[in-house]
Amino acid sequence: MHHPEAPHVPVLPRPGVLFALAGALLIFFVSWSWFANNDETIPAFDYRVASHWKHWTDLHANTWKIMQFFTELGGIASMTLLVVVGMLWQTSLNHRFIALAWLTIVLGGALANVVCKESFSRTRPQEALRHPVVYERNLSYPSGHAMGSAIGYGMLGYTMLLTQRRRGRRIITILTIAAVILMIGFSRIFLRAHWFSDVIGGWAIGMAWLCFCLGWLERYRRQRRA
Repeated sequence: MHHPEAPHVPVLPRPGVLFALAGALLIFFVSWSWFANNDETIPAFDYRVASHWKHWTDLHANTWKIMQFFTELGGIASMTLLVVVGMLWQTSLNHRFIALAWLTIVLGGALANVVCKESFSRTRPQEALRHPVVYERNLSYPSGHAMGSAIGYGMLGYTMLLTQRRRGRRIITILTIAAVILMIGFSRIFLRAHWFSDVIGGWAIGMAWLCFCLGWLERYRRQRRA
């Protein structure tokens, strides 16, 4: 007789795989950061990408509106709302540990972003390149929107996967979350709020932190289930 899966099932790789992935992403971030901030090749490519999208938006005046929508999905207000709603949701399901972990992981990622920005001290694209809707004036590397969305929406995807019993729905969940994260990062490049390499760096360190934290979270959950 078929028995339905428990509400919380192991749907992610084993913790060791998550730790290994976090380590690989961290190595990539360190390497990428060195080339982006010390070599001329990547910054030159960054400038060509920014110039391309400036030319595009000059010719297509209304294309920025949809990108502004996605960039706001990765902003501080949206990320704060996502954490609050997520915590309330998990608490209502009596998953208080995951609710607390969600808050801790997001706050830890935000602190890491500040430390990285101060360490690299990279400036954003010049005023002449930026779209008028871009108002941020803080440091540029790595992108806070890219890093924050990878962590915040990554946690949303993780908690949604824990309640999905069908493989098809899990795949749709992963693809949807990935699409949102990708569009948020692309919107920052499109609007020239960040250099291309800022966004790649943000995704890399954000996913590294997320995988590291989910490794510990999965280890804790599996020990409890055992």
